[in-house]
Amino acid sequence: MPKKIIIDTNWWISFILSKYLEGLPDFFFSERFDFYFSSELLQEVNNTLEYSRSLKRINEINLQTYIDFVEESSVIIDSTSVVTICRDKKDNFLLALAKDAGADFLITRDPDLLILKKFDNTSIVTLQQFLEIINKPS
Repeated sequence: MPKKIIIDTNWWISFILSKYLEGLPDFFFSERFDFYFSSELLQEVNNTLEYSRSLKRINEINLQTYIDFVEESSVIIDSTSVVTICRDKKDNFLLALAKDAGADFLITRDPDLLILKKFDNTSIVTLQQFLEIINKPS
């Protein structure tokens, strides 16, 4: 059964605004993982991109890669749980998504989430930590 992954807004925004055309990391296309979004996560990415300073920096190819990935390779669910444990209240929706998706990993750079380390059955890790975990020899 594939591991369930959530990628935080900050990673998506960095990818979309990047000057580089590296594409998504290979593990995004592995059958070992399913990637989950909620309407709140999609909306937060859209709202962040709409900031006037971001609009000028959007890498159109990376934006299209993100859109294609969401449409073709992700699972979008309705998140209904109410979570209130994060010290930054704006991040609670990600924990609710993790809970409702039964996520194995939440990948983020946000210190308000990383400090939790684990929420229910979800490990909260940086991308580097995640890569180390999945690349460990069995």
